[in-house]
Amino acid sequence: MSKVLNITERLESKKRKHQADVHHHKVETIQRIVQCSLCQNRCAMCGYHLNVTDSSCPTVPPSSDFNLCDSCRAEFEDFLEMSREKKGSSVSWHNKEWLRLWSAWLEYYQAIAEFSNSTQFRQLAEELDD
Repeated sequence: MSKVLNITERLESKKRKHQADVHHHKVETIQRIVQCSLCQNRCAMCGYHLNVTDSSCPTVPPSSDFNLCDSCRAEFEDFLEMSREKKGSSVSWHNKEWLRLWSAWLEYYQAIAEFSNSTQFRQLAEELDD
């Protein structure tokens, strides 16, 4: 019986390795989502690549401010003005759905930024560095 292999141990080892791989891929995905969402080289709203001298993605998320292309910045400023003053706009697409779109985007962006500053996200980043 000494030549009989214990398949249970091999299966458990394979299962642990698979779980570790899945966990590692999830951690990488979370880090990529945060890093790409906060990338200073592209518009935070539409994703348009901004003209910057360094084309590499930053490893550290930017400050609380976000980069917008000229078109999105103009739309965002309109959104802020309409939100503050509770008034309408002469632009036909500046309707309640448009306001909801910008409100949802702003909440999403703030949530990503807050998550990137959380202790748990920093631990994930350290886990990937190890």
